[in-house]
Amino acid sequence: MSDIKDFFKKELQQKGDRALLNVKYMGISYDEIKYVYSELGLPSPITLIKNTVKTYTGRGWGNGYVRIAEGHKYHEKAYDDISVSVHGGLTFGQHIFDNDKHFSEGYWVGFDTAHYGDDILLWPQDRVLEETIDLFKAIYELS
Repeated sequence: MSDIKDFFKKELQQKGDRALLNVKYMGISYDEIKYVYSELGLPSPITLIKNTVKTYTGRGWGNGYVRIAEGHKYHEKAYDDISVSVHGGLTFGQHIFDNDKHFSEGYWVGFDTAHYGDDILLWPQDRVLEETIDLFKAIYELS
């Protein structure tokens, strides 16, 4: 494991998601962050949810969400007051207090692919994942 991943791992073990507040200064990549979360058995700071509601059929594959760490400038901020560029704009912001099948505890923001003109060809699962990773990078200011 690289020195930066070792350092981030120790920070994550000590601070939880608050370790994400300084990743922009560490030179760590999203893939390295994902690896450390997985190695420690911690819930990912991103999640995807497939569209299953019948009114969403004919739309994109699903929605992407990012957990915002406590102490971040966007934590608990209304999603429409968060300045990030994501497909269709942010359409969700909520503090989840109990883990459920989709979200771990924390403040989550996200976007959907159920806008007019969205479809499964334009928004398959892999593209929703890419857009969610881009949202994560924008929130935590990663390059």
